[in-house]
Amino acid sequence: MTNMRHSLDTGPAAIRPPPGCPPIDAAADRAHFPALADGLRYLDSAATSLTPTCVIDAVRDAMLAGGSAHRGLYPLAQRATAALEGARRDVAAALGGAAEQIVFTRSATEGLNLVAEGWARPRLTAGAAIVITRAAHHSNLLPWRRICRAAGAELRIAECDARGVLDLESLTPLLDRRVVAVALTHVSNVTGAIAPLDAIAALRRRHAPQAALIVDGAQALPHIAVHAPGSRADFYVFSGHKVCGPQGIGAVWAPVERWAEAEPLLVGGGAVLDVGDGHIVWSEGPARFEAGTANMPGAVGLAAGLAFLDRHRDTARSVALTAALRTRLARVPGVRLLGDPPGAVGAVSFVFDGLHPHDVGAVLAERGVAVRVGHHCARPLLAHFDVRSAIRASIGLHTSAADLDALVDGLRAARELLAPPETGRGEVHR
Repeated sequence: MTNMRHSLDTGPAAIRPPPGCPPIDAAADRAHFPALADGLRYLDSAATSLTPTCVIDAVRDAMLAGGSAHRGLYPLAQRATAALEGARRDVAAALGGAAEQIVFTRSATEGLNLVAEGWARPRLTAGAAIVITRAAHHSNLLPWRRICRAAGAELRIAECDARGVLDLESLTPLLDRRVVAVALTHVSNVTGAIAPLDAIAALRRRHAPQAALIVDGAQALPHIAVHAPGSRADFYVFSGHKVCGPQGIGAVWAPVERWAEAEPLLVGGGAVLDVGDGHIVWSEGPARFEAGTANMPGAVGLAAGLAFLDRHRDTARSVALTAALRTRLARVPGVRLLGDPPGAVGAVSFVFDGLHPHDVGAVLAERGVAVRVGHHCARPLLAHFDVRSAIRASIGLHTSAADLDALVDGLRAARELLAPPETGRGEVHR
C-alpha cells in the first residue's frame, strides 16, 4: 500500500489520486476484521472503524498482564508503566512527534474540551473571539460555544460554499487581533471535504498571528498520514476508535511549550507532585493532564491501531474509493448528494427524495449493509444543506467495490419498498 505522509497543510488538490492509482479493491483483507465474518457490508467507518485482530490481541495481552501504570514499584506495576509509556512513544512516532508531546484522553471530544477549557478559557476575556467553521462536528463546536458564553467572548463561524468547502473569503474578515483560537475540522465527517489548512494557516499568520490553531483530526488520520511537528497546528486532536484502535481512548498532540501554558481539565491522582492546604505543584509532562488511573490497555490498543493503519492506509485509494462511491450514488434515482467537495475523502452523505433516512437505514440493515443515519453530530452543516437528517456512507481499509454495489442494490430495494404507491411503481415521491 502507498502510505503518503502529509503535514497539516494538505489541501484537496494535493491528494487527488494520481494516474495509475491503485484499484479500489486493493484494501486490507477483510479477514483482519472479525466483525466482517458474517458477510457484513460495513460503511460506517466515519463513526467507528472496525477493530483488526492484531489490535484486539494487543488490548487483550495488556489486560492479561494487568497492573496499574505509575502506581507502584513492584514488577507488575512497572510493566504497566512501561507499556503505557511505550504506547505513548509509538503514538507520537506515528505522527512524527515525541512522547512528551502526546497527552492521552478518552476521546477526541475530551481532547477538544481539554484544549478549550485548559488552554483557551484562561486566555478568553470579554471582547475576545474564537473562530470555528460551519463544518465543525458538535465536539468542535459546543466546547467553544460554552467558554465564549462564560467569558462574554464572541464565537465567529466561517461559512462553507455550496460544495461544502470552507469559504476562505468568509474566514478572512473573522481573523483579527481579538481572536484567541481558530478551531478547524481537518476532514468533514459529513462530506469528506478536506480543509485547505495551508491557506488557513497563512491567513491566520497574516491577520491573527497570536491565535492558536486547533485541528480536529478524527476523520483525517484514517486516510491521511499526518506529520504534526511539521505542521502549523498548535494542537492536533484525534480518537482511537476511528483509527482501528479501541473505544475509550484518544490523544492530543501539541508542542511542549503549548502544554506548559495549559491547565488540566481533570484534576486528581497522578496529576500533582504535591498538594497542601494552600498550594498545588502539578506533575511534569503529560501526567499533569492525565489524572486518575491510566487506560493502559486503551493506549496500547491505540498504538497498535495506528501501526496497523500505517501499514495499510493509502490516501490515493481512499480518494478514489470516495469518488467511486459518489459516482455510484449519483446514478440512483432520487438520491441527492450533500455537497461536492473536490478531492473528498472518507464520507459521502445524501438524502433520498420522499424517504426518511431512518427507514432507508433500516432496509439496508436488513440486507446486511451498515450506514449511518441522522444528523451526524453536525446540525449546522446539515442546515447549510437545508436538511435535518441524512444518510451517510463512509469507507474503511476493508471497503471494496462489492460493498458499494451492495449499498446501491439496497438503495434501489428501499426505493421500491418505501416509495409512496401514488407515485407509481419505481417512482420517488417529490
